Amino acid sequence: MRLTDAGSAGVNGDWNPSGGHAQIYSGHESFACRYGWLPKLYEAVQQDEGLFSSDERSILALGLGKNMVKALRFWGQTFGLLHVERGSARNTEFARRLLDGESGIDPYLENPGSLWRLHWIVTAHAGLGAWVATFLELQDTQITRNRLIDVVRSRAMAARGSVTHRTATAHVDILLQTYDWSRFDAATPGEDATGCPFQELQLVETSTVNGQMHVSVKRGTKPQLDVGAFAFALNDYWQGTARGSRSISLRSLLIGQRSPGVVFRLDEGSLFACLEQLCEISGLEMRSDGAGGMDIVGDSQMNKRLEEVAWLRN
Repeated sequence: MRLTDAGSAGVNGDWNPSGGHAQIYSGHESFACRYGWLPKLYEAVQQDEGLFSSDERSILALGLGKNMVKALRFWGQTFGLLHVERGSARNTEFARRLLDGESGIDPYLENPGSLWRLHWIVTAHAGLGAWVATFLELQDTQITRNRLIDVVRSRAMAARGSVTHRTATAHVDILLQTYDWSRFDAATPGEDATGCPFQELQLVETSTVNGQMHVSVKRGTKPQLDVGAFAFALNDYWQGTARGSRSISLRSLLIGQRSPGVVFRLDEGSLFACLEQLCEISGLEMRSDGAGGMDIVGDSQMNKRLEEVAWLRN
């Protein structure tokens, strides 16, 4: 995956409705993205674009072990923050607007809205198999861990022809380490914590029932999903699926492939509330489509205004 240098997300200017490019099931070295990693990566790349030209150089610069460095590079690319080519690394425009110490809106990733932007990128664009299965394809709000592993492995088999049960299991477990709210410890967040900031989104929670781990994916209101993060996702989806059109249906935003409603796990009421808030400050309007549904309608300046809202400082 490569993001363009536009302010909003995009994959080479195209929108792939199937849920990403080639499906990815490894590369994270069994490390979820930890607190402090992404800001640290941004600063390191700003100081040295040859950071990844050798293991020794990257280990010294990042202060991490070899496998953790590989994991951090993977997450930087997966979240659309980093582009690496022939050993030369550069931060993307998305990374600059988010993490830059002078011009970024959230250099230390302290705002949940920033995490929602990153969740949008990794889910809508990165093609991680467990993310696609869990957030884009799973219809139920609860599934056992074993069943989720089977689903992810079946997807991998269809896409790649073969994948080991061990690889599929490790991949699902990384998703759970990334999001599982039940693992969150409010006393330990910070750069030295081993937890993952995405647990704060309270999007996924695990529990044990009759000896089996169950995975629940919360659908409905997301109190920490701010208007800027929602505008970021809406603008990306609109430009990807209906570029040039000045209207898009509420139904598409709710259930369309890789839509904000699907990626953020919103129900109709919570999506409507997000849209109402956005319309108040963006100039968009909600109108009846004449057939019992609703359209979101903009004008020739809507893309510019959505960009402005998407990058508002809180």
